[in-house]
Amino acid sequence: MGFNIVLGGFMSIKRVAESVDSGMWIPADRESVVTFCEAILRIFRDESERKNRQAARLMFLVEKYGVEEFKAAVIKEVESYGRGVKVQDQQPRETDVFERRELLGVHPQKQEGKVRVGVHVPAGRLSQTECRDLADLADKYSAGEIRMTVEQNLIFPNVDEGKVKEMLAEPVLGKGSRMSASPGFIEGNVVSCTGAQFCGLALIETKGNAEALSKKLEDLVTVDRPIRIHWTGCPNSCGQVQVADIGIMGGPARKEIDGKKMAVPGCKIFVGGRIGEDAHLAMEPIASGIPLDEEDLIPTLVDILKKEFGAVDKN
Repeated sequence: MGFNIVLGGFMSIKRVAESVDSGMWIPADRESVVTFCEAILRIFRDESERKNRQAARLMFLVEKYGVEEFKAAVIKEVESYGRGVKVQDQQPRETDVFERRELLGVHPQKQEGKVRVGVHVPAGRLSQTECRDLADLADKYSAGEIRMTVEQNLIFPNVDEGKVKEMLAEPVLGKGSRMSASPGFIEGNVVSCTGAQFCGLALIETKGNAEALSKKLEDLVTVDRPIRIHWTGCPNSCGQVQVADIGIMGGPARKEIDGKKMAVPGCKIFVGGRIGEDAHLAMEPIASGIPLDEEDLIPTLVDILKKEFGAVDKN
């Protein structure tokens, strides 16, 4: 068991790039992984771009070397540590269809009688009271442990199977709460950057819009699988819109108001990003200059959901 290594993927205001195959494979043991990462970090520290911050990314260094030459440099660095770690050639990729594990809801663990409970946190935003309530929930059901996902949701591990029903009935996960262990396929898969409320770079407010519009979409259409909608306030793409099924990036827009074309908060929309074994970045928006108002953005998103993801109207 081990890992094929890919390198260099990144997103920024200047360039977005998919990672590239390194041609390397390492065993899945701690010493090999730590040593390999250390070697890459040392090479990057010593040789990466210092004068131009926009080029201070691993991809630029890999391109400067060339993939094969960078591979040779990494292997030489690893061997110089004398730890017995062996870097091998890349192994054949998996040919099975990639199916992503569902992280929300209740799922059995390998440990008999234990389950993990995934809880949706809308747009990844929590109030002080909600934080305390979730901490109390963890103390009561998961030995004080909470794990965070890259989708800005939470996992409570090692919950006793016999206590799941009681846990799901707790007020923090109940009808009046923002959190839920069984959200819809749209609202449960929303990711959002900080947005204009707390970030000086963002062109739009993201988290409030992300939460409100996902609920509206849930009310309007039905989909048969999770649809990942990512929001980012600016082209830096902290919300990683290029990997999303649907990505919404803040940008300029104009709208007729009282007979005049006025500048309003708007967005670009990306479609078709993928994660996993067949990962792909959606590099170009399919629509630009869409105002953020519900009357403008919601019909556009509903149309995309129907055409690209088989959504149907709710009765």
